[in-house]
Amino acid sequence: MAFDIRKMEVKDAASIIEHKKRVTEENPDTLATAIENKTITIEEEEATVKSLGPNDLGIVAVDGDKVVGMLNMRQDHRKKFEHIGQFGISMQQAYTGSGTGTEMVKQAIQFARDNDMLEKIILTVFSNNPGAIKLYKKLGFEEEATLKNQVKLAQGYTDLVYMSIDVK
Repeated sequence: MAFDIRKMEVKDAASIIEHKKRVTEENPDTLATAIENKTITIEEEEATVKSLGPNDLGIVAVDGDKVVGMLNMRQDHRKKFEHIGQFGISMQQAYTGSGTGTEMVKQAIQFARDNDMLEKIILTVFSNNPGAIKLYKKLGFEEEATLKNQVKLAQGYTDLVYMSIDVK
């Protein structure tokens, strides 16, 4: 069963923060989030949602009013890189396997294809997350680089894999 996917709204701020806390707890070795470093206030999260520009995408998967997944894609604003969008996605474990995460990535790809500025999407994924790598490959992403031992975990290290897809 897929869940509703829609654009992020300012009213989602508190639920987004709760979602970030949950996925960070559930995925300590396959996800890096800013919430690991500091507490995020509702006002800060509202400002993040408000800061989405015309070449950015912020979508959430919701179960009723509860955010259970999210995808943020931001355009790089440096002149030589402004054709690139980079995204991150997270889903709460109870909602994985529903096809919702796949649909969110497909929506990001379509958003970039329909956008006049974006030509390429990039992402990073921990190498110890083979399910995510498999999904991205299935959707057309290719591995471009691997940074060895880039991510320090509680017990050891893992590599960081850069992947991309050309959308034009």
